[in-house]
Amino acid sequence: MLFQLNAFPRRQFGRELQLIILLALPMMVAQLAQVGMGFVDTVMAGQLGAQDLAAVGLGSSIFVTFYVTLIGIPTALNPILSHLFGAKRHEELAEEARQGIWLSLLLGLAAMVAMWLLTIPLRAKLQLHAYTVNTTVLYMFGVSLGLPAAIVQRALQAYTAALNRPQAVMWIGLVGLLLNIPLNYILMHGLFGMPRLGGAGCGFASAAVYWFNALVLWIYLSKSRYFKAFGLHQNWSLPRWSRIKPTLVLGFPISLSFFLEVSLFSFIALLIANLGEHYVAAQQVVIVITSMIYMLPQTLGAATSVRVGQTLGSGERVRAYYVSGVGLCAGIGGALITASLLIALREPLLHLFTQDSMVIATGMSLLLFAAVFQIADSTQTIASGALRGYKITKIPMLIHAIAFWMLGLGVGYALAFFAGWGLYGFWTALVISLTVAAFALTYYLVYVGRRRAAL
Repeated sequence: MLFQLNAFPRRQFGRELQLIILLALPMMVAQLAQVGMGFVDTVMAGQLGAQDLAAVGLGSSIFVTFYVTLIGIPTALNPILSHLFGAKRHEELAEEARQGIWLSLLLGLAAMVAMWLLTIPLRAKLQLHAYTVNTTVLYMFGVSLGLPAAIVQRALQAYTAALNRPQAVMWIGLVGLLLNIPLNYILMHGLFGMPRLGGAGCGFASAAVYWFNALVLWIYLSKSRYFKAFGLHQNWSLPRWSRIKPTLVLGFPISLSFFLEVSLFSFIALLIANLGEHYVAAQQVVIVITSMIYMLPQTLGAATSVRVGQTLGSGERVRAYYVSGVGLCAGIGGALITASLLIALREPLLHLFTQDSMVIATGMSLLLFAAVFQIADSTQTIASGALRGYKITKIPMLIHAIAFWMLGLGVGYALAFFAGWGLYGFWTALVISLTVAAFALTYYLVYVGRRRAAL
């Protein structure tokens, strides 16, 4: 078979599938908790009025672009630390983790300053009500304070996943989500002597939660008997370029891949702005729904990356190739379920967000497109994760650049405005681009896996 799924006894398939799911599930809950913070911010800001809602929406979209791009760097720690864990090189693993945390902290600080500087031209360019502009700028200043902690937390999350213990990240993320609600309310309304910040209070509350999550996770790792054995908190060292550089080199293409994907949807939203408000609204709602669903293949891809790295580190190259196939099977199975649910539940899902009949009608069509590309999206995401397990990130980045920007954006623009397909032209191109990416990445994964395993 293609991924040698018959190379091991059938019970090994179930065992590997279980290991991938046990790694992915806590990470998925933690991701959903973080996305839930954005949902809570949007709902609570909306209670203050349209201006606060617009400010939080604009500011959070800028923050998410920074955040999603940057987390590609600590994501590179997944295969690096997994290889060392599989090889039982625990002292080296701890030092790599320490240097990865330093790198994440420095990148987070740089991004925080970049967001502050961005508010200067943004204030000058935004043609909105003065209150909305001021609230947007203040929100960006507040939420940017959490960027260093947010990126460090991702490095710590990679550390826990590589050591097969990501459960703490899940519980801390859920507590942080619950904490975000009262903090939002206090800062929005100025309770207990705090300044009344309106929608901007959501930014400061989110920053506080990011620091809470990172610090609690750090303390937990220092106290846990299991993690203490690996010595992360012992012999703390200063940043060393010789150690940081490999993580940066491996992580930069991942960051660029993440940016290409998140910016694709941002550009489509801008390009369709003149087609009509109900098109814009429908796309926004569908993107929210599909973003939540995307957490499944994203975390399965991260878990597959860890398991591939661990097996390669222990010298089991044939098993690493086998694990890649198990991960893809898990993703396809999950995609069949999510596609079926999207088709069956698309109307009630849309009614959760809006009662506008035109928005719902357009959203119903877009969710059909989303259902169609579930398998392709899951496959390309998990294949990318498996290739990261092999410490390969440059070729996937190039594939994503061609698929997302040349096909997704370029072909989409031609279909939308030259062929006259409008919004559906872009979504047709999304199906094409994700399908091409899935085939290309799977083909390359098979090539790499078979070559490394000498099959």
